[in-house]
Amino acid sequence: MNKNMIISTIATLLIAGCASTDLEKESVSSIKGGKQEEVSKNTIAEKSGSIITLGDRAVEIFYGNESNSERYTNAISSTKQALGDQVEVYNMVVPSSVEFALPQKYQNMSKSQKPVIDKIYDNLDSKVKTVDAYKALEKHKNEYIYFNTDHHWTSLGAYYAYEQFAKEAGFQAKSLNEFKKYSKKDFLGTLYTQTQDTKLKENADIVDYYKIPDDYDVFRYEKGKEDTPVSSTLYADYVDGVNAYSLFLHGDFPMIKIQNNDSNNGKKLVVVKESYGNAFVPFLVPHYDEIYVVDSRYYNSSLKKLVNEQEVKEVLFINNIFAANTEKIVKTIEEIQ
Repeated sequence: MNKNMIISTIATLLIAGCASTDLEKESVSSIKGGKQEEVSKNTIAEKSGSIITLGDRAVEIFYGNESNSERYTNAISSTKQALGDQVEVYNMVVPSSVEFALPQKYQNMSKSQKPVIDKIYDNLDSKVKTVDAYKALEKHKNEYIYFNTDHHWTSLGAYYAYEQFAKEAGFQAKSLNEFKKYSKKDFLGTLYTQTQDTKLKENADIVDYYKIPDDYDVFRYEKGKEDTPVSSTLYADYVDGVNAYSLFLHGDFPMIKIQNNDSNNGKKLVVVKESYGNAFVPFLVPHYDEIYVVDSRYYNSSLKKLVNEQEVKEVLFINNIFAANTEKIVKTIEEIQ
């Protein structure tokens, strides 16, 4: 392993820790090629800054921030109060890979995420509907639901969270076999970029994605050009390699509008998200006439104005646990109200 860890800032969701190294040995599991394989008992777990490598897989350390977590809770609650009883507001906080990847012996290296998520849910306005993505992902924790070399979840992980949202929102989730599966190989993500670990390079990820069979139109509103819709698609089929995660929705934009031409049920949804939401949103398309995807980090308008003007009756906040504990991102959620 390259001992000179390269600390980068390309992933806005990474929280920097102290630069220390903690080496131990244990039998751990690594998810490779869509299935779980047992790693040798001689595997070394190494911590450097905010990253832990477990053989040929890496995860981010979660430290948490109680103050920011409380601000996140208050921001979602105040949004619900501002939108009123006529709009259903859902909140989903997604755990990250470190929550399920660390063997028992190493679990003190990262703060447990479940108590943090539970506290957020317990303290939300009682009229906010919570979506228990944690339970759904924990049930499938031995499947390929997170990448080995990147901080995001896979499309499969997003699918299991979509199933959980469907239960809360009152519709029947589609089966995966109703979608056509495509794959991009040789994806090396942010955790590889930060560590330059040769073992991670040898365990490059596969980015699977599932194309929605419905007839739909997609328009994105780009930074600095928020008033000009650009015709787009749900998937950027042309991307590969290190950019493969950006195939979902073509990446992050202030807003994306998805119009389902096969639907006439009168339902409209606003999704407020960061990049975790990109792999999640496509599964929602069959269930709504229109979906407005808002990235709070880049959206400069009012969420309430959008909801009122488009006559939207459902709003979903989906954020990973790091986002819900990061001041910079929480502030953007507060500001779009």
